[in-house]
Amino acid sequence: MLDILYIEDNIDEADIFKRVISRLPTPPTYKIIMSGTEAIDYLLQQGTHQGQSLPMPRLVLVDLNLPGQSGFDVIQQVRANNRTRYMPMVVYSTSDSPKDMRRAFDLGANAYLIKPGSYHEVSDMIRRAIEFWLTQNHYKP
Repeated sequence: MLDILYIEDNIDEADIFKRVISRLPTPPTYKIIMSGTEAIDYLLQQGTHQGQSLPMPRLVLVDLNLPGQSGFDVIQQVRANNRTRYMPMVVYSTSDSPKDMRRAFDLGANAYLIKPGSYHEVSDMIRRAIEFWLTQNHYKP
């Protein structure tokens, strides 16, 4: 089983995520994918992932600005597929644009987190999100 799929193209952001996760008392399992196109292929088991038995995540954290297909495209395509329709999808972006937030929710995002500026704030936000989505939320893939 895979706890978190983090879709993020910024290597520095991915490294911060890895550090935060490694410092948790019980670190969840995770996979980082660096493009929207690859994330869609992974989640929908198509393209290079066709025919593979891949672990489905209990939570998807998705940035909006990605190479290939955007985070919006990821949300839209995952929500359009019967197998992944109810998978928890949380936008984790630097964008605080109300237009981006509205669009993400219209497409089916479950939550929208704005990346904070400091490491301490990022650590706290990720820790709280993991606590809710992996412990208190009862989604099972």
